[in-house]
Amino acid sequence: MKTFTKLGLALCLTAALGFAENFSGKLVDANCKAPADQKDTGALSSCAPTRATTVFAVQTPDGKMYRLDASGNSKAMASVKQDPDKTNVTISGSLDGQTLKVESIEIR
Repeated sequence: MKTFTKLGLALCLTAALGFAENFSGKLVDANCKAPADQKDTGALSSCAPTRATTVFAVQTPDGKMYRLDASGNSKAMASVKQDPDKTNVTISGSLDGQTLKVESIEIR
């Protein structure tokens, strides 16, 4: 019986990971208010995260913005504090409305 329980849990966890998507783009300060002309071009250079940033978002190449969940904010904050010049990200997670529930984040 214990073997079946362990197998069932393993299958559930594997299935949950199967729903993860990858999102790539630029890491930005989610609280930044960029000028309208920058939002049109997707540059958002004035919204680049700094070591003081606590709430992050990712802007995808098609111009969509997704806020990161608390876990993602923590992971992004740690990476930005090490090297604030790295803003290209690939995030694995799931979308919940306009918020990304982050499983992993790779900043380069």
